[in-house]
Amino acid sequence: MSIAPYRILPPLSGGHLGIVYVHHYLGKLCQDHVVSTVDNDSAENYDFQLYNIFPESPKRYLPFYKFSELLGIARKYDINYIYCDHPYMALTAMALSRKLKVPWFIRSHNIESERFRTFGKKWWPVMRAFEKFAFRQASGVFLITPEDIAWTRQHYGLDPKKCHLIPYGTTLDKAPTGHVEAKKSIAAARQIDASIPWLYFLGALDYLPNTQAIEYILDEVMPRLNKKNLAYQILIAGKGLSDTLKARIEHTPHILYTGFIPDLNELLKACDIMLNPVILGGGIKTKAIEALGYNKIVISAYSGAAGLVPEVCGGNLLISADHDWDAFTENIVKSMNVQPSIPQAFYDMFYWGNIAKNILTILREYKN
Repeated sequence: MSIAPYRILPPLSGGHLGIVYVHHYLGKLCQDHVVSTVDNDSAENYDFQLYNIFPESPKRYLPFYKFSELLGIARKYDINYIYCDHPYMALTAMALSRKLKVPWFIRSHNIESERFRTFGKKWWPVMRAFEKFAFRQASGVFLITPEDIAWTRQHYGLDPKKCHLIPYGTTLDKAPTGHVEAKKSIAAARQIDASIPWLYFLGALDYLPNTQAIEYILDEVMPRLNKKNLAYQILIAGKGLSDTLKARIEHTPHILYTGFIPDLNELLKACDIMLNPVILGGGIKTKAIEALGYNKIVISAYSGAAGLVPEVCGGNLLISADHDWDAFTENIVKSMNVQPSIPQAFYDMFYWGNIAKNILTILREYKN
């Protein structure tokens, strides 16, 4: 039984997708019962059973809230494992584990206390103390990057045997086709040149690391690119962009704001290079995994490449030091005439189906 502490359907962010796809692919391998909030849409298109139990209000985070209902579901289906996304409901998961005499696990999407610290949240030390407690009490902890594993071992003193690398993934198990056709289609609809390289950035644009990344594109990357006298087009996709940045983009040549695009498949096929000048925030950058899955070249700052394993990305991943915008721009220029070729090793590691198999293997290694 899995506990998702907020609405995940419809998935509106990489974090939502990360939960949905883990449980969708786990549900293909075993019974997966996901307990979440009352504001979720139907899960009829996914291979997990969804229970809309928790309210939208913050009281859902109170320890042991709705405990009897959770216990009833667990007993009805003879649950063997408790799985908790994020540490927020760790006390409830721990109580269920003890009552049922089954192991429980946390999947950490990033080190929450570090994310809050970098955002300037004054209460991050409280989060760190609770997170450390939760991680140390769990039977096992699924971490999304090798960097997070190293961090938790150093700062939380976790037993290496409890730490398991479970990255964010892709639904693709091989590179897709249709790049030329998708580019022609979008070019006609948006009235942009299909013969030049298309660079892109997408995400939740009201999220501070992404807002900052767009500012870096406008203030640091584009001026350097323009000095090269190269033809290019940048596409920015997502919702939540501020009116200030909308106005700047509207009055800046070579960059276009597409707004929110519900189905990104055509856009991802059409574009050539993904820009990832993200500095803030922890965990893996889901948009970069997505881009690599679509066989795009990813130009990334060092912090934005956390969790990406260069050895399985071939020549599709180019990394420069944080704030080294000269090197970042040079990597773009070098990639403009390169044919991308993502290795099969990338899909072996990052395809959601393979990730789910790995999770189930790890769960079954733990004895009740």
